Amino acid sequence: MSSEYAPPPGYGEHDRPVAVKNGAGVAGLVLAIVALVLCLTVVGGPLGLVLAIIGLVLSIVGFRRVGRRRATNKGVAVTGLVINVVALIAGAVITAFLAAGLAYALNNGGSEAWNCFLDANGDQAAVQQCVDDLNARAGVQ
Repeated sequence: MSSEYAPPPGYGEHDRPVAVKNGAGVAGLVLAIVALVLCLTVVGGPLGLVLAIIGLVLSIVGFRRVGRRRATNKGVAVTGLVINVVALIAGAVITAFLAAGLAYALNNGGSEAWNCFLDANGDQAAVQQCVDDLNARAGVQ
């Protein structure tokens, strides 16, 4: 006796869902998020810039794996690419501002002030004298 009902569609051996895999794309996205957060802080700008470069490379590798059908989550790789580019721009801008500020400080008495503070060796009167001298040179009353 044969059955009138066919098995429900989509439950055969060939219809199993494909496991999402794209380690490079996921790593690129994680580095992109960390790099963006670091780039938005003053101290983390240069480190965020380095992480964004590494994340960009990993995101590109993940995107290329999707094109070769070795990975399935294209969205993760594309999101990593976009966020890494934003982090690169933010990191470059913040690093440029830090470098310009440092150059300005060194060219306008910053190194002499630093040496004065080091020579003061924690003596508050000597530190205050350094501050007073720096203010006098800058014309601050």
